[in-house]
Amino acid sequence: MEQNTTEIRVSAILIKAGYCILPIWLGLATIAGFFAEGYDPIASHVSVMTLSPGTAHMIANLAALGAGTALIMFGIGIWQLSGRALSVGALGWVIFGVSMLANGIWPMGGPMHGLYIIGIFNIIAPALSLLEIRDGDMRKRMLNITAFVSFSSILYLWIALNGFDPDGYQGLTQRLFGSINYLWPLVFAHQYFKRTR
Repeated sequence: MEQNTTEIRVSAILIKAGYCILPIWLGLATIAGFFAEGYDPIASHVSVMTLSPGTAHMIANLAALGAGTALIMFGIGIWQLSGRALSVGALGWVIFGVSMLANGIWPMGGPMHGLYIIGIFNIIAPALSLLEIRDGDMRKRMLNITAFVSFSSILYLWIALNGFDPDGYQGLTQRLFGSINYLWPLVFAHQYFKRTR
């Protein structure tokens, strides 16, 4: 019984990482923009700041490293909550976290930045995580936000692949759709602790 209680505590700590992902990524990326000379956050992706040395580069790297670490922790927490030997949804969050760590290590332009686009697994992470969670009440609480986040992720991928991302607004769309994706762990953590209170 003690081990079970310990596992629940560890899961709770890991799920709390879901609160941090969006503020770390969006907050630090915004701060980095103030230190990047000539950088336009509406027109340019956050990763553009990794192309020039300096404070902006360092803060943009910290945004990716911090968000990546929190994503991995959150994914492990989801994995524990699922009670499954292999939780594909949780694995999606972990893989996305690893790709974010790569964004914080390697500058934009090379294949190692994002590890060959492996972060695309973030598209399936919310829906599969929801399917694999044993708690039926949590499934009901998360259904609408999961549908919204999943649809938004597919929409953004479709926009990007077809060149429909409006010229001069790629930074804005990245922040908008990135924030929507990072919203799922935040809402999940909120609902989880609301439910367990």
